Amino acid sequence: MTEPREILRQPSRPSRSKGTQGAQPTLPPDVVAKAGKRLSQAALVYAGAYLLVYAVNRITAAASPEFLRAVARTPLHPDIWAGLFIGLAVAVFFIARSTRVDPSRLMDLGLVFQVVGAFGIDFEMAWNSTAAPTSGVSWVCVWIVVFPLLVPAAPRRALVATLAAAAATPILYHIGVSHGGVPLAADHLLHLYVANAVCAGVAVVGAHVVYGLGSDIGRARRMGAYRLVQKLGEGGMGEVWMAEHRMLARPAAIKLVGTAGAAGGSTRTPASHLHRFEREVQATAQLRSPHTVEVYDYGITEGNRFYYVMELLDGLNLEELVQQHGPVSAERCVAILRQVCHSLAEAHSLGLVHRDVKPANIFLCRYGLEHDFVKVLDFGLVKHAGALPDVRVTATGSFAGTPAYASPESAMGEEEAVDGRSDIYSLGCVAFWLLTGRMVFTASTPVQMAMHHATTEPEPPSRCTELPVPPELDALILDLLRKEKDARPASAQEVIARLDGIRLDRPWDAERARQWWDRHCPSRAWPERAAPPEGAGATPLVQPLDAGAD
Repeated sequence: MTEPREILRQPSRPSRSKGTQGAQPTLPPDVVAKAGKRLSQAALVYAGAYLLVYAVNRITAAASPEFLRAVARTPLHPDIWAGLFIGLAVAVFFIARSTRVDPSRLMDLGLVFQVVGAFGIDFEMAWNSTAAPTSGVSWVCVWIVVFPLLVPAAPRRALVATLAAAAATPILYHIGVSHGGVPLAADHLLHLYVANAVCAGVAVVGAHVVYGLGSDIGRARRMGAYRLVQKLGEGGMGEVWMAEHRMLARPAAIKLVGTAGAAGGSTRTPASHLHRFEREVQATAQLRSPHTVEVYDYGITEGNRFYYVMELLDGLNLEELVQQHGPVSAERCVAILRQVCHSLAEAHSLGLVHRDVKPANIFLCRYGLEHDFVKVLDFGLVKHAGALPDVRVTATGSFAGTPAYASPESAMGEEEAVDGRSDIYSLGCVAFWLLTGRMVFTASTPVQMAMHHATTEPEPPSRCTELPVPPELDALILDLLRKEKDARPASAQEVIARLDGIRLDRPWDAERARQWWDRHCPSRAWPERAAPPEGAGATPLVQPLDAGAD
């Protein structure tokens, strides 16, 4: 296995094949998705403006002899044509708002709408050539200039669509003349051509600039062989992004360290954050438990920002689980705790202490064909057992971790006493949360919370929930929450043995887990090249980089 430091010196870089060199850059999926939303807004404005302007023109012109003669020349009544164009805009509005349509397809729809919309604006000239503008800038000019700025497209496609839209006015004018309309004077006819041509040129340049800016965003988001797709979370130390491998199209999550939220507002990674980041990657890369989040790669961006790539999980963390669905049953709690212990047991066997075991750092997910599969996240505060903490890394105050789930020794700042049994205590706090939906202690300040953990005896979970809790599980959790380290179970493996000895009326098996996920979090596939729709299914792996304490 390649050593982590070796990877840092030689960050992964994308391979370039002959087939990809010189390829046209593409827009990032989130930029495309936003353009799709703007397309729906443009269609709605078009429909409303068209209805208003046409109604006013229809009322003011209906009594004129010219209008009646023009109506007689058109195969369909003008009201029908107007209804068709308004209906088209409304249809585009609903299609663009649909989450079932590929955003890249919406861009193609936008180009068609740009052209058809231009013909709709000046369609009156096909049966009433006196409606042709003789001075100033027509509404078609405004349309062809503004539309590419709202809905960007590849330069060549934008050029074709813009020229077709600019040709709408001359084409409709000549159709009107051929059906008995009044020809324009030469100078007015020249204006008709020149105004649209100039605006088309401006639109093509603007479309090229907008598309180039979007492509620059995509290039800036490339992390080695990975490409950022959508931001999932943000914290004091950096960001978490959904990403995909540019060659394998494998979805992943990337932690990107060093943002405007970092020290001093600099985008460069402060030395203390870098130290912690490097330690987290090295520690996590050593772990092979299937219940520890897997690290794929890490490196340094061209902007001197550090990142690492981990597996993208489909599910929700234990904090969200209880907040959204309430406390869990005893048998499900046992199944979850057993998997967490599997991850912690390996870490402790290597002398690593997590130090921030809490519901938000334990992820419950669909994993292949399995349901309720646990992944332990964020070893950012990990330390080697018996080693003194590096104050440059852990100090956001004098405490590293989360006060509500901290062991007495951590809460009192006795870092030299922190070992695997400190994680065992935090695991007891997590179990209490799962069974009761509340924290072991409540306090208005971190200091008060620390004092509770150091001095206050906890209540048994069975007294804080209406759900049945087996006496053996009640006793185990109280043992996990002992103030003295020596009174707690000595290892995560011992906790597993005691969990296996708890008598349950109906164990939490694979079928019960599958039924729960099918009912509460319907399965979904990650879009190949677009961000997942907001609010769909369970939340993805969203664990922001924080500075340690909540």
